[in-house]
Amino acid sequence: MTSTKEFHEYNRVDRSDAITAPCILLAEHDPVLEFRFSWDDTATDLMYLATGSGSISRVTEPRSINLGYKSIVGTDGAISIDRCKTNGGNYFTLTLQVPPIRLTDQTHRKDVEKFMRAYFPATLKTLGCK
Repeated sequence: MTSTKEFHEYNRVDRSDAITAPCILLAEHDPVLEFRFSWDDTATDLMYLATGSGSISRVTEPRSINLGYKSIVGTDGAISIDRCKTNGGNYFTLTLQVPPIRLTDQTHRKDVEKFMRAYFPATLKTLGCK
């Protein structure tokens, strides 16, 4: 990801309290990557999140993929979930949305998948998930 604008982060995530919250990477005022960190007692249906009427976890044209975790990847984002016993529950769900990608642009699906293959396991590790 490149930009002539300065990157900065807006983050309301508190990993120690495990409270569901957003984290947004901005290029000046424009969102570049949007994350949603979520902790729940039960496993969430990823396709429901991806295709639901809300915009918080919406992913265009989601398809299940094998990351070693339950995951879906779309043209403009991805969602993964795994067991993770924390103060916030038994499961951790990470949603990635990439607002600059046009909904009809199919060329970034592999990039989104590659990002999640690296980012999701690293996030689980920082949370102390086993």
